[in-house]
Amino acid sequence: MDCRRAFRPTSELQSPSSPWFNWSGTQEVHAREVVRPSSLEGLQDLLRRATRNKGRARVVATGLSFSDILQADDTLIETTGLMGEGGAVLLPLERELWRNPQYAEPLVRVVCGARIRDLNATLACAGLGFENLGGYDGQTLVGAISTSTHGSGVRIPPLCDGVCGLDLVSTNGKIWRLEPSNGLTCPKKYAERYGTTRELLQSDAEFWSAVVSLGCMGVVYSVTFKVRSAYRLRERRTLRKWQEVRAELARAPSPLDRTRNYELAINPYRRPREDFTCLVTERWLAEPNTPSIPLPQGRQKAEVVIFLESTQTTVQALMNGEPQLIPGILELGLEQLETQVDHVDDSFIIYNIGKINTADVVSGEYFFPMHNGAHWAGIQGILEAIEHNWRAGIHQSTPVAVRFVKQSQAPLSMAQAVPHATVEMSLWRHQPRACEALLSYERVCLANDGRPHWGEMNLLTGGKGWLGSAYPRLGTWLAAYKRFNDQHVFDNHFTDRVLKGALG
Repeated sequence: MDCRRAFRPTSELQSPSSPWFNWSGTQEVHAREVVRPSSLEGLQDLLRRATRNKGRARVVATGLSFSDILQADDTLIETTGLMGEGGAVLLPLERELWRNPQYAEPLVRVVCGARIRDLNATLACAGLGFENLGGYDGQTLVGAISTSTHGSGVRIPPLCDGVCGLDLVSTNGKIWRLEPSNGLTCPKKYAERYGTTRELLQSDAEFWSAVVSLGCMGVVYSVTFKVRSAYRLRERRTLRKWQEVRAELARAPSPLDRTRNYELAINPYRRPREDFTCLVTERWLAEPNTPSIPLPQGRQKAEVVIFLESTQTTVQALMNGEPQLIPGILELGLEQLETQVDHVDDSFIIYNIGKINTADVVSGEYFFPMHNGAHWAGIQGILEAIEHNWRAGIHQSTPVAVRFVKQSQAPLSMAQAVPHATVEMSLWRHQPRACEALLSYERVCLANDGRPHWGEMNLLTGGKGWLGSAYPRLGTWLAAYKRFNDQHVFDNHFTDRVLKGALG
C-alpha cells in the first residue's frame, strides 16, 4: 500500500498549479489554490472570501505532519510568511491591556509563522528558554501546539500547556482573543482598544479546546506562551537490557522521578537467547556555569555521513534487499549513539536530536496511559506485532522510540487525564509494506486504550463512536468547534473522516 494514496483528498478537484507537498513528501495536496498571506489583514480578507464563497480553508505551516490533517481541496493557507514587523518572531505582549501589567512570570507572544529554531535564538539572546522541547526545531511553535506535540519528562506536559492566551482568526475573518477564565487581559481595556473589531472570550472550555484545535476552528495567529530563564542540560546515553530497564521503571522511586527527561530507543529484534538492547537517554539540569561538553567529534562526523542522502539510499536498499541484516544494523546504530562522557550544553541544543531529523521516514506515534499498566501492555504489544510482522515479511527498519509525558489540560490532547508513555514508530518511506506495519501498530494502540498522534500517520481513528470513547471531554471540544467553525470553513478530509462518527 502507498501511504500517500491512503490519504488522498475526497475531492477530485485538481490545482491548476503544481501540488503542494508536506515536509517529508508523504502528503500530496491538490488544493484549488495555495495562498501565503503576509499580514493579519491579508489573512482576514482570505477568510472573509472563503466564508462568503462557502469554501473550505486549511491552514499549514512547515507541513511536518504525516497525516491527512493538512489535506485541502479548496484553499490551503500557508502561514510561514506571517511574521511580526521586520520579520520578527515575537509580537508585542500588550501588557497595557492586562489586569496586572506588572505580572512577573516571563511570557512571550509568538506569531504563527515563527519556527522554533528562530524562537530559540531570540529567547537565548534575552536569557530565556522553553521549559521543554521536542527533538526537531524546524517546525513552527503554533503548529506543534495545535497537535499537542511534546518532549519527554513525566513531570512536564506537552507544549500546548504552556499557552496562556491566543488570538484566533475564524469564520468571516473575525478575531477572537481566547484566554482561561481568569485570563491576563482586562475586558474593559481590551474593549476600549478594539471595540467591536475583536472579541475577548475568557472561558476555560473554549480556551483549552482552541489550544489543541487541529486547525479545525480557524487560524491561530499568535499565542502568549510561558517561558523561563535560560538553562543548561546534562545528557547521558547508555546501552542497557530492556528487561532491566523495565524492572527499574516499575520500582519506586523510578528513574522517571529522578531525571528531567527520560527516553528509550529499543532494538525490536532481540539477539538469539538474549534480551532486547535498549539505549537509555537521561537528562538533568546542569549548574548554570557548567562548561560545555560537546558530542565527540567522531560521533558528529558519523552522523553527517550516516544521514547523507546517498547513505540513506544505500541503507534503504540494503535493508530492502537483505532484511536479515536489519537487526544487526539497528544494533550497530544504537551502539554508535552511546556516549562515553556526558554531553552538556544549552537546553535547546541538547533537545535538538540533529541529523536524524533529515531521515527519509514516515512514522506513527501512539500514546498509552500510565495507569494500571496499560503502557506496559502497549509497548509489549508493539514488540509482539513487530515479531509477528517479521514472520510475514514486514520489517521494522528503525528502533522503537519511547518517551514519557505529563497529562495535558486540552480536551483533544492525546496525553490527557493521566501521564502517558508514547511509542514512536518510524520506517523508511520507500520501504515495502511500510504502511501495513504502521497499521498493525495502530491496531495495538487502539486495543490498549491508546490514542494515535494527530499529526502522525493514523488511519483507524474515524470509526463510529471511537472519538467519544477515546476522548471523554469531546463534547466540550465539539461545542467550541461548532461555535468558531459555524459555517464549516475549516473542515477538510481529516474532519470528514474523524468527526463524522462523532457528529452523526
